[in-house]
Amino acid sequence: MKWKKGVLAAFLAALCLLSACGLPALGGEDAPVDNVKVSDAYFGLAWYQNGTLNPVLDNTSINRVLCEALYEGLFEVTSNFTAENVLCESYTGDGTTFTFTLRDDITFWSGEKLTARDVVSSLQTAQFNEASPFHNRLTEVSSIEAVSDREVRIVLTSPNINFPRLLDIPIYRQGSADSGSFADGTGPFQPVEQDRHWTLEANENWHGGFLGSIRTITLVTMTRADAAMSSFQTGDVSLMRAARISPDPPSVGGSVDTVQTTSASLHYLGINYANSQLANAKVRQALSAALSRQSLCATQLQTFADPAVMPVNPQPADENLTLNLSADATRAAQLLREGLGGETDTDETDTSGQTGDTDEYGNTDETDNGDEYTDEDNNTDGGEDTDISTAALGTGGQTLSIRLLVNSDNAFKVAAAEQIAASWNALEGVTVTVDKQPYETFVSMLQSGSFDVYYGETQLTADFDLRPLLSSGGSLNYGGYSNEDMTAAIAAARSGENVSGFYSLFLEQMPIIPIAFERGQIIIRKGLIDNYTPSPYNAFAGLETWTTS
Repeated sequence: MKWKKGVLAAFLAALCLLSACGLPALGGEDAPVDNVKVSDAYFGLAWYQNGTLNPVLDNTSINRVLCEALYEGLFEVTSNFTAENVLCESYTGDGTTFTFTLRDDITFWSGEKLTARDVVSSLQTAQFNEASPFHNRLTEVSSIEAVSDREVRIVLTSPNINFPRLLDIPIYRQGSADSGSFADGTGPFQPVEQDRHWTLEANENWHGGFLGSIRTITLVTMTRADAAMSSFQTGDVSLMRAARISPDPPSVGGSVDTVQTTSASLHYLGINYANSQLANAKVRQALSAALSRQSLCATQLQTFADPAVMPVNPQPADENLTLNLSADATRAAQLLREGLGGETDTDETDTSGQTGDTDEYGNTDETDNGDEYTDEDNNTDGGEDTDISTAALGTGGQTLSIRLLVNSDNAFKVAAAEQIAASWNALEGVTVTVDKQPYETFVSMLQSGSFDVYYGETQLTADFDLRPLLSSGGSLNYGGYSNEDMTAAIAAARSGENVSGFYSLFLEQMPIIPIAFERGQIIIRKGLIDNYTPSPYNAFAGLETWTTS
Protein backbone atom coordinates (compact mmCIF):
# COMPACT_ATOMS: atom_id res chain seq x y z
CA MET A 1 0.00 0.00 0.00
CA LYS A 2 1.95 2.99 -1.21
CA TRP A 3 -0.37 6.01 -1.10
CA LYS A 4 0.82 9.42 -2.15
CA LYS A 5 -0.72 11.39 0.65
CA GLY A 6 -0.62 14.78 -1.03
CA VAL A 7 -2.55 13.40 -4.00
CA LEU A 8 -4.87 11.56 -1.62
CA ALA A 9 -5.69 14.74 0.30
CA ALA A 10 -6.52 16.61 -2.90
CA PHE A 11 -8.67 13.73 -4.07
CA LEU A 12 -10.65 13.64 -0.82
CA ALA A 13 -11.09 17.41 -0.91
CA ALA A 14 -12.51 17.13 -4.40
CA LEU A 15 -14.94 14.48 -3.21
CA CYS A 16 -16.10 16.79 -0.44
CA LEU A 17 -16.85 19.52 -3.00
CA LEU A 18 -18.78 17.07 -5.13
CA SER A 19 -20.78 15.97 -2.09
CA ALA A 20 -21.64 19.60 -1.33
CA CYS A 21 -23.08 19.89 -4.84
CA GLY A 22 -25.54 17.12 -4.07
CA LEU A 23 -23.54 14.14 -5.35
CA PRO A 24 -22.99 11.25 -2.93
CA ALA A 25 -19.58 11.15 -1.21
CA LEU A 26 -17.55 8.03 -1.71
CA GLY A 27 -16.37 6.11 1.35
CA GLY A 28 -16.05 2.64 2.75
CA GLU A 29 -14.11 0.33 0.50
CA ASP A 30 -13.29 3.11 -1.96
CA ALA A 31 -11.35 5.12 0.64
CA PRO A 32 -7.82 3.99 1.50
CA VAL A 33 -7.64 2.50 4.95
CA ASP A 34 -4.55 1.71 6.99
CA ASN A 35 -5.73 -1.72 8.09
CA VAL A 36 -2.35 -3.19 8.96
CA LYS A 37 -2.36 -4.69 12.44
CA VAL A 38 -0.13 -2.41 14.50
CA SER A 39 2.19 -4.24 16.85
CA ASP A 40 2.58 -3.16 20.44
CA ALA A 41 5.68 -5.33 20.83
CA TYR A 42 8.84 -3.66 22.09
CA PHE A 43 11.30 -2.73 19.33
CA GLY A 44 14.68 -1.23 20.28
CA LEU A 45 17.52 0.12 18.16
CA ALA A 46 21.04 0.94 19.31
CA TRP A 47 22.10 4.59 19.20
CA TYR A 48 25.72 5.55 19.75
CA GLN A 49 25.33 9.14 20.95
CA ASN A 50 28.99 10.00 20.48
CA GLY A 51 28.46 9.66 16.75
CA THR A 52 27.52 12.66 14.66
CA LEU A 53 23.86 13.46 14.01
CA ASN A 54 24.74 14.08 10.36
CA PRO A 55 23.92 10.84 8.45
CA VAL A 56 26.50 11.57 5.74
CA LEU A 57 29.37 11.99 8.20
CA ASP A 58 28.53 9.36 10.83
CA ASN A 59 30.86 6.40 10.23
CA THR A 60 29.82 4.18 13.15
CA SER A 61 28.36 0.81 12.21
CA ILE A 62 25.77 1.04 15.02
CA ASN A 63 24.31 4.31 13.77
CA ARG A 64 24.33 3.11 10.17
CA VAL A 65 21.26 0.96 10.90
CA LEU A 66 19.58 3.85 12.72
CA CYS A 67 20.17 6.13 9.74
CA GLU A 68 18.48 3.62 7.44
CA ALA A 69 15.23 4.11 9.38
CA LEU A 70 15.49 7.90 9.20
CA TYR A 71 16.97 8.84 5.85
CA GLU A 72 16.73 7.94 2.17
CA GLY A 73 18.92 8.34 -0.89
CA LEU A 74 18.14 9.07 -4.49
CA PHE A 75 18.22 5.30 -5.04
CA GLU A 76 18.18 2.07 -3.10
CA VAL A 77 20.41 -0.85 -4.09
CA THR A 78 18.33 -3.99 -4.52
CA SER A 79 19.34 -7.56 -3.70
CA ASN A 80 20.54 -8.11 -7.27
CA PHE A 81 22.49 -4.83 -7.22
CA THR A 82 20.32 -2.67 -9.39
CA ALA A 83 19.46 0.94 -8.56
CA GLU A 84 15.80 1.38 -7.60
CA ASN A 85 14.37 4.91 -7.60
CA VAL A 86 13.50 6.39 -4.18
CA LEU A 87 13.82 10.19 -4.05
CA CYS A 88 14.71 10.26 -7.74
CA GLU A 89 11.78 10.15 -10.16
CA SER A 90 13.89 9.61 -13.30
CA TYR A 91 17.30 10.32 -14.73
CA THR A 92 19.19 10.59 -17.98
CA GLY A 93 22.89 10.02 -18.52
CA ASP A 94 25.55 9.00 -20.99
CA GLY A 95 27.84 7.45 -18.37
CA THR A 96 29.70 10.70 -17.71
CA THR A 97 26.99 13.36 -17.29
CA PHE A 98 23.83 12.49 -15.36
CA THR A 99 20.74 14.61 -14.75
CA PHE A 100 18.49 13.41 -11.92
CA THR A 101 14.89 14.62 -11.64
CA LEU A 102 13.51 14.53 -8.10
CA ARG A 103 10.03 13.40 -7.14
CA ASP A 104 7.72 16.32 -6.46
CA ASP A 105 5.83 14.68 -3.56
CA ILE A 106 8.72 14.43 -1.09
CA THR A 107 8.75 16.42 2.15
CA PHE A 108 11.07 16.31 5.15
CA TRP A 109 9.81 15.60 8.67
CA SER A 110 9.65 19.35 9.16
CA GLY A 111 7.20 19.67 6.28
CA GLU A 112 9.72 21.43 4.03
CA LYS A 113 9.73 20.24 0.42
CA LEU A 114 12.76 18.37 -0.93
CA THR A 115 14.73 20.46 -3.43
CA ALA A 116 17.75 19.95 -5.62
CA ARG A 117 19.73 22.21 -3.27
CA ASP A 118 19.23 19.71 -0.44
CA VAL A 119 20.56 16.90 -2.61
CA VAL A 120 23.57 18.92 -3.75
CA SER A 121 24.41 19.92 -0.18
CA SER A 122 24.19 16.33 1.13
CA LEU A 123 26.29 14.87 -1.69
CA GLN A 124 28.91 17.61 -1.50
CA THR A 125 29.24 17.00 2.24
CA ALA A 126 30.28 13.42 1.41
CA GLN A 127 32.41 14.52 -1.54
CA PHE A 128 34.49 17.05 0.39
CA ASN A 129 34.89 15.17 3.69
CA GLU A 130 37.29 12.24 3.61
CA ALA A 131 35.95 11.05 6.96
CA SER A 132 32.54 10.37 5.41
CA PRO A 133 31.85 6.65 4.84
CA PHE A 134 30.49 7.69 1.42
CA HIS A 135 33.46 9.82 0.35
CA ASN A 136 35.12 7.20 -1.89
CA ARG A 137 31.95 6.85 -3.96
CA LEU A 138 32.31 10.42 -5.18
CA THR A 139 36.05 10.73 -5.79
CA GLU A 140 35.52 10.74 -9.56
CA VAL A 141 32.81 13.41 -9.46
CA SER A 142 33.97 16.66 -11.03
CA SER A 143 30.82 18.69 -10.33
CA ILE A 144 27.43 18.50 -8.58
CA GLU A 145 24.97 21.30 -9.29
CA ALA A 146 21.30 22.15 -9.05
CA VAL A 147 20.04 23.10 -12.50
CA SER A 148 16.47 23.68 -11.27
CA ASP A 149 14.46 23.11 -8.09
CA ARG A 150 13.96 19.49 -9.06
CA GLU A 151 17.02 18.68 -11.20
CA VAL A 152 20.55 17.77 -10.14
CA ARG A 153 23.38 17.40 -12.63
CA ILE A 154 26.45 15.33 -11.77
CA VAL A 155 29.50 15.13 -14.05
CA LEU A 156 32.13 12.39 -13.67
CA THR A 157 35.79 12.50 -14.66
CA SER A 158 35.45 9.09 -16.36
CA PRO A 159 32.42 7.09 -17.56
CA ASN A 160 30.54 4.83 -15.18
CA ILE A 161 27.13 3.61 -16.33
CA ASN A 162 26.51 2.09 -12.90
CA PHE A 163 27.06 5.35 -11.02
CA PRO A 164 23.40 5.52 -9.80
CA ARG A 165 24.11 2.41 -7.68
CA LEU A 166 26.39 4.59 -5.57
CA LEU A 167 23.70 7.17 -4.84
CA ASP A 168 21.92 5.60 -1.88
CA ILE A 169 23.76 8.26 0.14
CA PRO A 170 21.39 9.74 2.79
CA ILE A 171 19.81 13.07 1.85
CA TYR A 172 18.96 15.62 4.55
CA ARG A 173 17.59 19.18 4.47
CA GLN A 174 20.29 21.75 3.76
CA GLY A 175 21.48 23.43 6.96
CA SER A 176 19.55 21.14 9.31
CA ALA A 177 22.65 19.20 10.39
CA ASP A 178 23.78 22.32 12.27
CA SER A 179 20.70 22.36 14.50
CA GLY A 180 22.25 20.32 17.32
CA SER A 181 19.69 17.56 16.79
CA PHE A 182 19.06 14.98 14.11
CA ALA A 183 19.37 16.37 10.59
CA ASP A 184 15.95 16.70 8.93
CA GLY A 185 15.21 13.59 6.84
CA THR A 186 12.56 12.07 4.58
CA GLY A 187 12.55 8.50 5.89
CA PRO A 188 9.64 6.41 7.22
CA PHE A 189 10.49 7.23 10.84
CA GLN A 190 11.30 10.50 12.58
CA PRO A 191 13.00 11.04 15.96
CA VAL A 192 10.90 12.30 18.87
CA GLU A 193 12.19 13.31 22.32
CA GLN A 194 10.02 13.17 25.43
CA ASP A 195 11.30 13.46 28.99
CA ARG A 196 14.89 12.96 27.75
CA HIS A 197 13.96 9.69 26.09
CA TRP A 198 14.11 9.30 22.33
CA THR A 199 11.89 7.17 20.13
CA LEU A 200 11.38 6.84 16.40
CA GLU A 201 7.77 7.44 15.43
CA ALA A 202 6.01 6.84 12.13
CA ASN A 203 6.51 9.74 9.71
CA GLU A 204 2.95 10.64 8.77
CA ASN A 205 4.18 12.57 5.73
CA TRP A 206 6.24 9.69 4.34
CA HIS A 207 5.87 9.40 0.58
CA GLY A 208 5.97 5.60 0.78
CA GLY A 209 2.50 5.43 2.34
CA PHE A 210 1.35 3.53 5.38
CA LEU A 211 3.99 1.74 7.43
CA GLY A 212 3.77 -1.89 8.39
CA SER A 213 3.16 -3.26 11.86
CA ILE A 214 6.00 -1.40 13.61
CA ARG A 215 5.15 2.26 14.31
CA THR A 216 7.33 3.04 17.36
CA ILE A 217 10.99 2.21 17.96
CA THR A 218 12.82 2.88 21.22
CA LEU A 219 16.35 4.26 20.93
CA VAL A 220 18.76 2.51 23.29
CA THR A 221 21.69 4.80 23.99
CA MET A 222 25.19 3.35 23.84
CA THR A 223 28.27 4.89 25.43
CA ARG A 224 30.58 2.45 23.63
CA ALA A 225 30.47 1.53 19.97
CA ASP A 226 30.96 -2.18 20.81
CA ALA A 227 28.09 -2.42 23.31
CA ALA A 228 25.28 -3.18 20.87
CA MET A 229 25.73 -6.96 20.93
CA SER A 230 25.48 -7.09 24.71
CA SER A 231 22.29 -5.03 24.55
CA PHE A 232 20.93 -7.35 21.88
CA GLN A 233 21.60 -10.39 24.03
CA THR A 234 19.72 -8.80 26.96
CA GLY A 235 16.79 -7.91 24.69
CA ASP A 236 17.16 -4.13 24.85
CA VAL A 237 18.18 -4.00 21.18
CA SER A 238 15.86 -5.85 18.82
CA LEU A 239 17.69 -5.70 15.47
CA MET A 240 21.28 -5.27 14.35
CA ARG A 241 23.81 -6.33 11.75
CA ALA A 242 26.34 -8.95 12.79
CA ALA A 243 28.79 -10.52 10.34
CA ARG A 244 28.81 -14.34 10.40
CA ILE A 245 32.16 -14.95 8.69
CA SER A 246 34.09 -12.88 11.20
CA PRO A 247 36.78 -13.35 13.84
CA ASP A 248 34.16 -13.11 16.57
CA PRO A 249 30.78 -14.20 15.18
CA PRO A 250 27.75 -13.38 17.35
CA SER A 251 26.71 -15.89 19.94
CA VAL A 252 22.92 -15.78 19.94
CA GLY A 253 20.33 -18.11 21.36
CA GLY A 254 17.34 -19.83 19.82
CA SER A 255 15.08 -16.79 20.29
CA VAL A 256 16.64 -15.05 17.32
CA ASP A 257 15.83 -14.93 13.62
CA THR A 258 18.76 -14.51 11.23
CA VAL A 259 18.25 -12.97 7.81
CA GLN A 260 20.91 -13.05 5.10
CA THR A 261 21.47 -10.29 2.57
CA THR A 262 23.54 -10.25 -0.60
CA SER A 263 26.71 -8.19 -0.45
CA ALA A 264 29.64 -6.84 -2.43
CA SER A 265 32.18 -8.37 -0.03
CA LEU A 266 34.44 -10.44 -2.29
CA HIS A 267 36.52 -13.38 -1.04
CA TYR A 268 39.29 -14.08 -3.52
CA LEU A 269 42.83 -15.41 -3.99
CA GLY A 270 45.43 -12.81 -4.85
CA ILE A 271 48.46 -13.75 -6.98
CA ASN A 272 52.09 -12.61 -6.69
CA TYR A 273 53.22 -11.92 -10.26
CA ALA A 274 56.86 -11.96 -9.21
CA ASN A 275 56.42 -15.74 -9.24
CA SER A 276 57.09 -16.60 -12.90
CA GLN A 277 54.99 -19.77 -12.81
CA LEU A 278 51.95 -18.01 -11.33
CA ALA A 279 52.43 -15.20 -13.86
CA ASN A 280 51.33 -17.74 -16.49
CA ALA A 281 47.59 -17.32 -17.14
CA LYS A 282 47.13 -21.04 -17.85
CA VAL A 283 48.46 -21.90 -14.39
CA ARG A 284 46.04 -19.43 -12.77
CA GLN A 285 43.18 -20.86 -14.81
CA ALA A 286 44.15 -24.35 -13.65
CA LEU A 287 44.16 -23.31 -10.00
CA SER A 288 40.74 -21.74 -10.46
CA ALA A 289 39.34 -24.81 -12.21
CA ALA A 290 40.54 -27.07 -9.38
CA LEU A 291 38.35 -25.26 -6.82
CA SER A 292 34.90 -26.40 -5.76
CA ARG A 293 33.45 -23.05 -4.81
CA GLN A 294 30.07 -24.58 -3.98
CA SER A 295 31.69 -26.87 -1.44
CA LEU A 296 33.71 -24.03 0.11
CA CYS A 297 30.54 -21.98 0.56
CA ALA A 298 28.56 -24.90 1.96
CA THR A 299 31.20 -25.94 4.48
CA GLN A 300 33.93 -23.51 5.51
CA LEU A 301 31.89 -20.38 4.74
CA GLN A 302 28.88 -21.84 6.55
CA THR A 303 26.35 -21.21 3.74
CA PHE A 304 26.87 -17.49 4.29
CA ALA A 305 28.41 -16.92 0.87
CA ASP A 306 27.51 -17.18 -2.78
CA PRO A 307 30.10 -18.95 -4.99
CA ALA A 308 31.66 -16.72 -7.63
CA VAL A 309 33.92 -17.24 -10.61
CA MET A 310 33.51 -13.61 -11.71
CA PRO A 311 34.13 -10.66 -9.35
CA VAL A 312 30.58 -9.29 -9.73
CA ASN A 313 27.40 -10.11 -7.85
CA PRO A 314 25.20 -11.72 -9.03
CA GLN A 315 27.20 -13.77 -11.50
CA PRO A 316 26.63 -12.60 -15.10
CA ALA A 317 23.98 -14.45 -17.10
CA ASP A 318 25.91 -14.57 -20.34
CA GLU A 319 25.41 -17.58 -22.59
CA ASN A 320 28.92 -17.13 -23.97
CA LEU A 321 30.51 -17.64 -20.55
CA THR A 322 31.20 -20.93 -18.81
CA LEU A 323 31.12 -20.41 -15.04
CA ASN A 324 31.76 -23.74 -13.38
CA LEU A 325 31.25 -23.49 -9.62
CA SER A 326 32.46 -27.03 -8.89
CA ALA A 327 35.92 -28.47 -9.48
CA ASP A 328 36.78 -29.54 -13.04
CA ALA A 329 39.62 -32.07 -12.73
CA THR A 330 40.11 -32.67 -16.44
CA ARG A 331 40.31 -29.01 -17.32
CA ALA A 332 42.62 -28.25 -14.36
CA ALA A 333 44.99 -31.01 -15.47
CA GLN A 334 45.04 -29.85 -19.08
CA LEU A 335 45.64 -26.20 -18.19
CA LEU A 336 48.38 -27.02 -15.70
CA ARG A 337 50.09 -29.26 -18.25
CA GLU A 338 50.07 -26.41 -20.75
CA GLY A 339 51.15 -23.83 -18.20
CA LEU A 340 53.98 -25.78 -16.59
CA GLY A 341 54.97 -27.48 -19.80
CA GLY A 342 56.72 -24.41 -21.12
CA GLU A 343 54.08 -22.48 -23.04
CA THR A 344 54.69 -18.72 -22.87
CA ASP A 345 51.61 -16.93 -21.60
CA THR A 346 52.77 -14.45 -19.00
CA ASP A 347 51.44 -10.99 -18.21
CA GLU A 348 53.16 -7.65 -17.96
CA THR A 349 53.85 -7.05 -14.29
CA ASP A 350 54.64 -4.06 -12.16
CA THR A 351 55.36 -4.70 -8.50
CA SER A 352 55.68 -1.01 -7.62
CA GLY A 353 52.01 -0.77 -6.71
CA GLN A 354 52.11 -2.98 -3.62
CA THR A 355 50.79 -0.47 -1.11
CA GLY A 356 48.06 -0.90 1.48
CA ASP A 357 44.92 1.21 1.31
CA THR A 358 41.32 1.26 2.46
CA ASP A 359 37.99 0.29 0.97
CA GLU A 360 34.93 2.56 0.74
CA TYR A 361 34.20 2.11 4.45
CA GLY A 362 37.71 3.01 5.59
CA ASN A 363 38.88 -0.58 6.16
CA THR A 364 42.00 -2.25 4.87
CA ASP A 365 41.69 -5.25 2.54
CA GLU A 366 41.60 -7.60 5.53
CA THR A 367 40.12 -6.39 8.82
CA ASP A 368 39.57 -9.59 10.77
CA ASN A 369 40.96 -10.19 14.23
CA GLY A 370 40.50 -13.38 16.20
CA ASP A 371 38.17 -16.39 15.82
CA GLU A 372 37.78 -19.87 17.25
CA TYR A 373 35.61 -21.66 14.68
CA THR A 374 36.38 -25.17 13.45
CA ASP A 375 34.57 -27.43 11.01
CA GLU A 376 34.69 -31.18 10.75
CA ASP A 377 33.84 -31.33 7.05
CA ASN A 378 37.08 -29.72 5.99
CA ASN A 379 37.23 -31.25 2.55
CA THR A 380 33.65 -32.29 1.85
CA ASP A 381 32.86 -31.82 -1.82
CA GLY A 382 29.32 -33.16 -2.00
CA GLY A 383 30.41 -35.85 -4.43
CA GLU A 384 30.21 -33.39 -7.33
CA ASP A 385 33.80 -33.34 -8.51
CA THR A 386 36.15 -35.74 -10.27
CA ASP A 387 39.18 -36.94 -8.30
CA ILE A 388 41.90 -34.62 -9.58
CA SER A 389 44.69 -36.87 -8.33
CA THR A 390 43.85 -39.43 -11.03
CA ALA A 391 44.74 -37.00 -13.84
CA ALA A 392 48.26 -37.41 -15.23
CA LEU A 393 49.54 -33.94 -16.04
CA GLY A 394 52.66 -34.58 -18.06
CA THR A 395 54.37 -31.33 -17.04
CA GLY A 396 57.80 -32.39 -18.15
CA GLY A 397 58.95 -32.87 -14.58
CA GLN A 398 58.19 -29.28 -13.57
CA THR A 399 56.60 -28.75 -10.18
CA LEU A 400 54.69 -25.87 -8.66
CA SER A 401 55.27 -24.88 -5.06
CA ILE A 402 52.82 -22.42 -3.51
CA ARG A 403 52.80 -20.66 -0.15
CA LEU A 404 49.19 -19.64 0.56
CA LEU A 405 49.06 -16.73 3.03
CA VAL A 406 45.97 -16.32 5.23
CA ASN A 407 44.99 -14.24 8.24
CA SER A 408 45.14 -16.62 11.19
CA ASP A 409 42.78 -14.46 13.27
CA ASN A 410 39.80 -15.62 11.18
CA ALA A 411 39.25 -19.35 11.60
CA PHE A 412 36.66 -19.45 8.80
CA LYS A 413 39.23 -18.23 6.29
CA VAL A 414 41.92 -20.51 7.67
CA ALA A 415 39.60 -23.51 7.18
CA ALA A 416 38.77 -22.32 3.65
CA ALA A 417 42.47 -21.86 2.84
CA GLU A 418 43.23 -25.37 4.06
CA GLN A 419 40.47 -26.83 1.87
CA ILE A 420 41.82 -24.85 -1.10
CA ALA A 421 45.32 -26.16 -0.37
CA ALA A 422 43.98 -29.72 -0.25
CA SER A 423 42.36 -29.27 -3.68
CA TRP A 424 45.59 -27.96 -5.17
CA ASN A 425 47.78 -30.57 -3.47
CA ALA A 426 45.66 -33.20 -5.22
CA LEU A 427 47.11 -31.95 -8.53
CA GLU A 428 50.13 -33.92 -9.64
CA GLY A 429 53.27 -31.82 -9.35
CA VAL A 430 51.72 -29.20 -7.05
CA THR A 431 52.74 -28.62 -3.43
CA VAL A 432 50.90 -26.11 -1.28
CA THR A 433 51.59 -24.98 2.28
CA VAL A 434 49.26 -22.70 4.23
CA ASP A 435 51.05 -19.79 5.92
CA LYS A 436 48.84 -18.61 8.81
CA GLN A 437 49.80 -15.20 10.16
CA PRO A 438 48.20 -12.79 12.64
CA TYR A 439 46.44 -9.85 11.05
CA GLU A 440 49.19 -7.26 11.45
CA THR A 441 51.83 -9.64 10.11
CA PHE A 442 49.47 -10.69 7.33
CA VAL A 443 49.05 -7.07 6.18
CA SER A 444 52.79 -6.42 6.41
CA MET A 445 53.53 -9.45 4.25
CA LEU A 446 50.94 -8.34 1.69
CA GLN A 447 52.51 -4.91 1.44
CA SER A 448 56.01 -6.34 1.07
CA GLY A 449 54.95 -9.01 -1.47
CA SER A 450 56.00 -11.88 0.82
CA PHE A 451 53.57 -14.47 -0.52
CA ASP A 452 52.79 -16.60 -3.55
CA VAL A 453 49.02 -16.52 -3.13
CA TYR A 454 46.96 -14.88 -0.39
CA TYR A 455 43.39 -15.32 0.79
CA GLY A 456 41.84 -11.86 0.60
CA GLU A 457 38.55 -10.16 1.25
CA THR A 458 37.52 -6.67 0.19
CA GLN A 459 34.31 -4.68 0.33
CA LEU A 460 33.69 -3.56 -3.23
CA THR A 461 31.41 -0.66 -4.06
CA ALA A 462 27.96 -1.46 -5.45
CA ASP A 463 29.13 -0.70 -9.00
CA PHE A 464 31.83 -3.40 -8.57
CA ASP A 465 34.77 -1.17 -9.40
CA LEU A 466 37.72 -3.55 -9.79
CA ARG A 467 40.41 -0.99 -10.52
CA PRO A 468 41.88 -1.05 -6.97
CA LEU A 469 42.51 -4.78 -7.46
CA LEU A 470 43.42 -4.95 -11.15
CA SER A 471 44.93 -1.62 -12.17
CA SER A 472 48.68 -1.10 -12.17
CA GLY A 473 49.45 0.59 -8.86
CA GLY A 474 45.91 -0.08 -7.58
CA SER A 475 45.54 0.31 -3.83
CA LEU A 476 44.71 -3.40 -3.37
CA ASN A 477 46.96 -4.73 -6.14
CA TYR A 478 49.46 -6.34 -3.77
CA GLY A 479 50.64 -8.86 -6.37
CA GLY A 480 51.74 -6.32 -8.99
CA TYR A 481 49.34 -7.33 -11.76
CA SER A 482 49.59 -5.09 -14.83
CA ASN A 483 47.95 -5.63 -18.19
CA GLU A 484 47.02 -2.91 -20.69
CA ASP A 485 44.28 -5.01 -22.28
CA MET A 486 42.64 -5.50 -18.89
CA THR A 487 42.83 -1.78 -18.15
CA ALA A 488 41.12 -1.04 -21.46
CA ALA A 489 38.51 -3.76 -20.91
CA ILE A 490 37.60 -2.40 -17.47
CA ALA A 491 37.18 1.08 -18.93
CA ALA A 492 34.99 -0.27 -21.75
CA ALA A 493 32.82 -2.15 -19.26
CA ARG A 494 32.39 0.87 -17.01
CA SER A 495 31.33 2.98 -19.97
CA GLY A 496 28.86 0.31 -21.11
CA GLU A 497 30.66 -0.07 -24.40
CA ASN A 498 31.66 -3.73 -23.98
CA VAL A 499 30.79 -5.45 -20.71
CA SER A 500 30.93 -8.98 -22.13
CA GLY A 501 34.44 -8.28 -23.46
CA PHE A 502 35.64 -7.64 -19.93
CA TYR A 503 34.03 -10.86 -18.68
CA SER A 504 35.74 -12.90 -21.39
CA LEU A 505 39.14 -11.33 -20.81
CA PHE A 506 38.86 -11.83 -17.07
CA LEU A 507 38.23 -15.57 -17.49
CA GLU A 508 41.14 -15.75 -19.93
CA GLN A 509 43.52 -13.91 -17.63
CA MET A 510 42.12 -14.87 -14.19
CA PRO A 511 44.21 -12.03 -12.66
CA ILE A 512 42.76 -12.84 -9.25
CA ILE A 513 40.81 -15.99 -8.42
CA PRO A 514 37.34 -15.14 -7.04
CA ILE A 515 35.92 -17.55 -4.50
CA ALA A 516 32.61 -16.14 -3.26
CA PHE A 517 30.65 -13.12 -2.19
CA GLU A 518 30.02 -13.19 1.53
CA ARG A 519 26.44 -12.67 2.66
CA GLY A 520 25.52 -10.07 5.22
CA GLN A 521 23.54 -11.03 8.29
CA ILE A 522 20.85 -9.20 10.22
CA ILE A 523 19.79 -10.67 13.55
CA ILE A 524 16.36 -9.85 14.95
CA ARG A 525 14.34 -10.98 17.95
CA LYS A 526 12.37 -14.06 16.97
CA GLY A 527 8.78 -13.50 15.89
CA LEU A 528 9.05 -9.72 15.96
CA ILE A 529 8.56 -9.19 12.21
CA ASP A 530 7.04 -11.31 9.46
CA ASN A 531 7.70 -10.56 5.78
CA TYR A 532 11.10 -9.11 6.62
CA THR A 533 13.01 -8.51 3.35
CA PRO A 534 15.98 -6.15 3.88
CA SER A 535 18.17 -5.01 1.00
CA PRO A 536 22.00 -5.09 1.07
CA TYR A 537 22.33 -1.59 2.53
CA ASN A 538 18.92 -0.98 4.09
CA ALA A 539 17.68 -2.97 7.06
CA PHE A 540 14.30 -1.22 6.74
CA ALA A 541 13.65 -1.93 3.06
CA GLY A 542 10.10 -3.11 2.44
CA LEU A 543 8.93 -2.14 5.94
CA GLU A 544 5.49 -1.23 4.57
CA THR A 545 4.87 -4.99 4.19
CA TRP A 546 5.94 -5.91 7.72
CA THR A 547 3.34 -7.83 9.70
CA THR A 548 3.17 -9.56 13.07
CA SER A 549 1.99 -13.06 13.80
